[in-house]
Amino acid sequence: MNKSNTISIDLAKSVFQVAVFNRHGKRKLNQAMSKKKMLTVISQHPGATICIEACAASHYWGRTFQSRGHTVKMIPPQKVKPYRCGNKNDANDAIAIYEASLRSDIHAVPVKTPEQQDIAMLLSLRQSYIKQRTAISLRIRGYAAECGITFPQGANKLREMLPLVIEETENELTPTTRFVLRELHAQLLSIDEPIERVESQLIDFAKQIPACQLLITLRGVRWVIASAIFSRLGDASAYRNGRGASASLGLVPAHTGSGGKNKNHGISKSGDNTPHAR
Repeated sequence: MNKSNTISIDLAKSVFQVAVFNRHGKRKLNQAMSKKKMLTVISQHPGATICIEACAASHYWGRTFQSRGHTVKMIPPQKVKPYRCGNKNDANDAIAIYEASLRSDIHAVPVKTPEQQDIAMLLSLRQSYIKQRTAISLRIRGYAAECGITFPQGANKLREMLPLVIEETENELTPTTRFVLRELHAQLLSIDEPIERVESQLIDFAKQIPACQLLITLRGVRWVIASAIFSRLGDASAYRNGRGASASLGLVPAHTGSGGKNKNHGISKSGDNTPHAR
Protein backbone atom coordinates (compact mmCIF):
# COMPACT_ATOMS: atom_id res chain seq x y z
CA MET A 1 0.00 0.00 0.00
CA ASN A 2 1.07 3.56 -0.74
CA LYS A 3 0.73 6.22 1.91
CA SER A 4 0.37 9.25 -0.32
CA ASN A 5 -0.31 12.54 1.34
CA THR A 6 -2.91 13.94 -1.02
CA ILE A 7 -5.43 12.77 -3.59
CA SER A 8 -7.15 15.46 -5.65
CA ILE A 9 -10.41 14.52 -7.37
CA ASP A 10 -12.42 16.45 -9.94
CA LEU A 11 -15.88 15.04 -9.23
CA ALA A 12 -18.35 14.12 -11.97
CA LYS A 13 -21.35 11.88 -12.55
CA SER A 14 -19.56 8.91 -14.08
CA VAL A 15 -15.94 9.75 -15.05
CA PHE A 16 -13.72 11.09 -12.26
CA GLN A 17 -10.33 12.75 -12.69
CA VAL A 18 -7.99 11.52 -9.95
CA ALA A 19 -4.59 13.06 -9.25
CA VAL A 20 -2.31 11.46 -6.65
CA PHE A 21 0.55 13.38 -5.02
CA ASN A 22 3.15 11.98 -2.66
CA ARG A 23 4.19 13.63 0.58
CA HIS A 24 6.76 15.74 -1.27
CA GLY A 25 4.16 17.17 -3.65
CA LYS A 26 5.30 15.15 -6.65
CA ARG A 27 2.47 14.06 -8.93
CA LYS A 28 2.33 10.27 -9.27
CA LEU A 29 -0.96 9.95 -11.18
CA ASN A 30 -3.47 12.13 -13.02
CA GLN A 31 -5.99 9.96 -14.77
CA ALA A 32 -9.68 9.81 -15.67
CA MET A 33 -11.42 6.74 -14.30
CA SER A 34 -14.77 5.22 -13.43
CA LYS A 35 -16.34 5.41 -10.00
CA LYS A 36 -15.40 1.81 -9.22
CA LYS A 37 -11.77 2.30 -10.21
CA MET A 38 -11.58 5.58 -8.29
CA LEU A 39 -12.66 3.85 -5.09
CA THR A 40 -10.10 1.11 -5.74
CA VAL A 41 -7.30 3.65 -6.19
CA ILE A 42 -8.31 5.49 -3.03
CA SER A 43 -8.30 2.26 -1.04
CA GLN A 44 -4.62 1.85 -1.96
CA HIS A 45 -3.78 5.08 -0.12
CA PRO A 46 -5.02 4.70 3.47
CA GLY A 47 -5.30 7.81 5.59
CA ALA A 48 -4.83 10.16 2.64
CA THR A 49 -6.03 13.74 2.47
CA ILE A 50 -8.64 13.92 -0.29
CA CYS A 51 -9.26 17.32 -1.87
CA ILE A 52 -12.43 18.03 -3.84
CA GLU A 53 -14.36 21.06 -5.00
CA ALA A 54 -17.45 22.06 -3.03
CA CYS A 55 -19.93 21.29 -5.81
CA ALA A 56 -22.85 19.00 -6.58
CA ALA A 57 -22.59 15.68 -4.69
CA SER A 58 -19.43 16.85 -2.88
CA HIS A 59 -20.99 16.41 0.58
CA TYR A 60 -22.01 12.85 -0.27
CA TRP A 61 -18.52 12.02 -1.45
CA GLY A 62 -17.00 13.83 1.50
CA ARG A 63 -18.94 11.61 3.90
CA THR A 64 -18.03 8.53 1.86
CA PHE A 65 -14.31 9.31 1.99
CA GLN A 66 -14.44 10.16 5.70
CA SER A 67 -16.13 6.84 6.45
CA ARG A 68 -13.14 5.12 4.83
CA GLY A 69 -10.68 6.84 7.15
CA HIS A 70 -9.57 9.72 4.92
CA THR A 71 -9.31 13.42 5.70
CA VAL A 72 -11.47 15.53 3.37
CA LYS A 73 -10.82 19.10 2.27
CA MET A 74 -13.60 20.70 0.24
CA ILE A 75 -12.36 23.81 -1.56
CA PRO A 76 -14.77 26.56 -2.75
CA PRO A 77 -14.79 26.55 -6.59
CA GLN A 78 -14.03 30.27 -6.80
CA LYS A 79 -10.82 29.64 -4.87
CA VAL A 80 -9.72 26.89 -7.25
CA LYS A 81 -10.02 28.87 -10.49
CA PRO A 82 -6.95 31.13 -9.96
CA TYR A 83 -4.70 28.07 -9.68
CA ARG A 84 -5.71 26.51 -12.99
CA CYS A 85 -2.93 26.64 -15.58
CA GLY A 86 -3.58 26.14 -19.27
CA ASN A 87 -6.94 25.25 -20.76
CA LYS A 88 -9.88 24.22 -18.65
CA ASN A 89 -10.07 20.44 -18.59
CA ASP A 90 -10.46 17.77 -15.96
CA ALA A 91 -6.73 17.08 -15.65
CA ASN A 92 -5.88 20.74 -15.06
CA ASP A 93 -8.84 21.11 -12.69
CA ALA A 94 -7.57 18.24 -10.52
CA ILE A 95 -4.14 19.89 -10.29
CA ALA A 96 -5.71 23.26 -9.49
CA ILE A 97 -7.72 21.71 -6.65
CA TYR A 98 -4.50 20.32 -5.19
CA GLU A 99 -2.66 23.64 -5.52
CA ALA A 100 -5.53 25.52 -3.85
CA SER A 101 -5.59 23.02 -0.98
CA LEU A 102 -2.00 23.96 -0.09
CA ARG A 103 -2.91 27.56 0.68
CA SER A 104 -3.28 28.12 4.42
CA ASP A 105 -5.49 31.19 3.89
CA ILE A 106 -8.16 29.26 1.98
CA HIS A 107 -10.76 27.86 4.35
CA ALA A 108 -12.18 24.45 3.53
CA VAL A 109 -15.95 23.94 3.42
CA PRO A 110 -17.20 21.67 6.24
CA VAL A 111 -18.79 18.42 5.10
CA LYS A 112 -22.51 18.47 5.83
CA THR A 113 -24.26 15.64 7.63
CA PRO A 114 -27.39 14.07 6.08
CA GLU A 115 -29.49 16.03 8.60
CA GLN A 116 -27.90 19.31 7.52
CA GLN A 117 -28.56 18.49 3.88
CA ASP A 118 -32.19 17.55 4.57
CA ILE A 119 -32.79 20.88 6.27
CA ALA A 120 -30.98 22.75 3.48
CA MET A 121 -33.29 21.13 0.91
CA LEU A 122 -36.40 22.01 2.92
CA LEU A 123 -35.22 25.62 3.28
CA SER A 124 -34.46 25.82 -0.43
CA LEU A 125 -37.87 24.42 -1.36
CA ARG A 126 -39.64 26.80 1.01
CA GLN A 127 -37.69 29.76 -0.36
CA SER A 128 -38.55 28.82 -3.94
CA TYR A 129 -42.28 28.81 -3.08
CA ILE A 130 -41.93 32.19 -1.37
CA LYS A 131 -40.25 33.60 -4.49
CA GLN A 132 -43.13 32.29 -6.59
CA ARG A 133 -45.62 33.97 -4.26
CA THR A 134 -43.71 37.25 -4.45
CA ALA A 135 -43.62 37.04 -8.26
CA ILE A 136 -47.39 36.47 -8.40
CA SER A 137 -48.03 39.39 -6.05
CA LEU A 138 -45.85 41.72 -8.10
CA ARG A 139 -47.56 40.64 -11.31
CA ILE A 140 -50.97 41.37 -9.80
CA ARG A 141 -49.84 44.81 -8.67
CA GLY A 142 -48.30 45.53 -12.07
CA TYR A 143 -51.37 44.51 -14.05
CA ALA A 144 -53.68 46.44 -11.73
CA ALA A 145 -51.48 49.53 -11.97
CA GLU A 146 -51.92 49.49 -15.75
CA CYS A 147 -55.62 50.06 -15.07
CA GLY A 148 -55.03 52.81 -12.51
CA ILE A 149 -55.56 50.60 -9.46
CA THR A 150 -53.06 50.40 -6.61
CA PHE A 151 -52.97 48.29 -3.45
CA PRO A 152 -51.52 49.06 -0.01
CA GLN A 153 -48.23 47.43 0.92
CA GLY A 154 -48.31 43.94 2.38
CA ALA A 155 -49.39 40.51 1.15
CA ASN A 156 -52.37 40.35 3.51
CA LYS A 157 -53.73 43.66 2.25
CA LEU A 158 -53.42 42.41 -1.32
CA ARG A 159 -55.29 39.19 -0.56
CA GLU A 160 -57.99 41.14 1.23
CA MET A 161 -58.58 43.83 -1.39
CA LEU A 162 -58.04 41.95 -4.66
CA PRO A 163 -61.42 40.12 -4.67
CA LEU A 164 -63.19 43.42 -3.93
CA VAL A 165 -61.42 45.14 -6.82
CA ILE A 166 -62.24 42.29 -9.22
CA GLU A 167 -65.96 42.39 -8.36
CA GLU A 168 -66.27 46.17 -8.30
CA THR A 169 -68.24 47.39 -11.33
CA GLU A 170 -67.30 51.06 -11.22
CA ASN A 171 -63.57 50.69 -11.93
CA GLU A 172 -61.99 50.56 -15.38
CA LEU A 173 -61.12 46.87 -15.44
CA THR A 174 -62.01 45.14 -18.70
CA PRO A 175 -63.54 41.64 -18.67
CA THR A 176 -60.21 40.20 -19.82
CA THR A 177 -58.31 41.98 -17.04
CA ARG A 178 -60.78 40.67 -14.47
CA PHE A 179 -60.25 37.14 -15.78
CA VAL A 180 -56.46 37.52 -15.55
CA LEU A 181 -56.65 38.89 -12.00
CA ARG A 182 -58.97 36.05 -10.94
CA GLU A 183 -56.46 33.51 -12.27
CA LEU A 184 -53.60 35.21 -10.45
CA HIS A 185 -55.65 35.44 -7.26
CA ALA A 186 -56.27 31.69 -7.40
CA GLN A 187 -52.54 31.10 -7.86
CA LEU A 188 -51.76 33.41 -4.95
CA LEU A 189 -54.06 31.46 -2.64
CA SER A 190 -52.88 28.05 -3.84
CA ILE A 191 -49.18 28.79 -3.23
CA ASP A 192 -49.80 29.36 0.48
CA GLU A 193 -50.60 25.68 1.10
CA PRO A 194 -47.25 24.19 -0.01
CA ILE A 195 -45.39 26.91 1.91
CA GLU A 196 -47.23 25.97 5.10
CA ARG A 197 -46.75 22.26 4.42
CA VAL A 198 -42.99 22.56 3.90
CA GLU A 199 -42.59 24.87 6.89
CA SER A 200 -44.46 22.41 9.09
CA GLN A 201 -42.17 19.58 7.95
CA LEU A 202 -39.13 21.81 8.57
CA ILE A 203 -40.21 22.70 12.10
CA ASP A 204 -41.05 19.09 12.99
CA PHE A 205 -37.62 18.00 11.77
CA ALA A 206 -35.81 20.82 13.60
CA LYS A 207 -37.53 19.93 16.88
CA GLN A 208 -35.80 16.53 16.79
CA ILE A 209 -32.29 18.05 16.53
CA PRO A 210 -30.60 18.90 19.86
CA ALA A 211 -28.61 21.78 18.33
CA CYS A 212 -31.81 23.45 17.11
CA GLN A 213 -33.37 22.99 20.53
CA LEU A 214 -30.46 24.93 22.02
CA LEU A 215 -30.55 27.63 19.36
CA ILE A 216 -34.17 28.56 19.99
CA THR A 217 -33.26 29.51 23.55
CA LEU A 218 -31.53 32.55 22.03
CA ARG A 219 -33.53 35.73 21.89
CA GLY A 220 -35.20 36.26 18.52
CA VAL A 221 -34.41 32.77 17.21
CA ARG A 222 -37.22 30.39 16.32
CA TRP A 223 -37.31 27.11 14.45
CA VAL A 224 -36.78 28.34 10.88
CA ILE A 225 -33.79 30.48 11.83
CA ALA A 226 -32.41 27.77 14.12
CA SER A 227 -32.64 25.19 11.34
CA ALA A 228 -30.88 27.55 8.89
CA ILE A 229 -28.02 28.14 11.33
CA PHE A 230 -27.67 24.41 12.01
CA SER A 231 -27.75 23.59 8.30
CA ARG A 232 -24.91 26.01 7.66
CA LEU A 233 -22.72 25.57 10.76
CA GLY A 234 -23.50 22.06 11.99
CA ASP A 235 -21.87 21.57 15.39
CA ALA A 236 -19.57 24.56 14.62
CA SER A 237 -16.47 22.46 15.32
CA ALA A 238 -15.01 23.56 11.96
CA TYR A 239 -14.66 27.14 13.22
CA ARG A 240 -11.97 28.36 15.60
CA ASN A 241 -14.19 31.01 17.18
CA GLY A 242 -17.52 32.77 16.92
CA ARG A 243 -16.18 35.36 14.53
CA GLY A 244 -15.17 32.66 12.06
CA ALA A 245 -18.67 31.20 12.16
CA SER A 246 -20.17 34.67 11.74
CA ALA A 247 -17.89 35.38 8.77
CA SER A 248 -19.08 32.21 7.03
CA LEU A 249 -22.63 33.58 7.26
CA GLY A 250 -21.57 36.97 5.92
CA LEU A 251 -22.29 38.75 9.21
CA VAL A 252 -18.94 40.49 9.69
CA PRO A 253 -18.36 43.95 8.19
CA ALA A 254 -16.55 44.33 4.90
CA HIS A 255 -13.60 46.69 4.93
CA THR A 256 -11.37 48.52 2.48
CA GLY A 257 -8.23 50.58 2.83
CA SER A 258 -4.52 50.92 2.24
CA GLY A 259 -1.55 52.55 3.89
CA GLY A 260 -2.73 51.48 7.31
CA LYS A 261 -6.05 53.32 6.95
CA ASN A 262 -8.94 50.89 6.94
CA LYS A 263 -12.62 51.68 6.69
CA ASN A 264 -15.39 49.35 7.82
CA HIS A 265 -18.59 49.05 5.82
CA GLY A 266 -21.81 47.10 6.26
CA ILE A 267 -21.93 43.34 6.67
CA SER A 268 -20.41 41.55 3.71
CA LYS A 269 -23.25 39.04 3.11
CA SER A 270 -20.58 36.79 1.63
CA GLY A 271 -20.34 33.04 2.01
CA ASP A 272 -23.26 30.67 1.77
CA ASN A 273 -26.64 32.04 0.74
CA THR A 274 -28.33 31.94 4.15
CA PRO A 275 -30.71 34.91 4.41
CA HIS A 276 -32.65 33.17 7.21
CA ALA A 277 -29.59 33.13 9.44
CA ARG A 278 -28.82 36.78 8.77
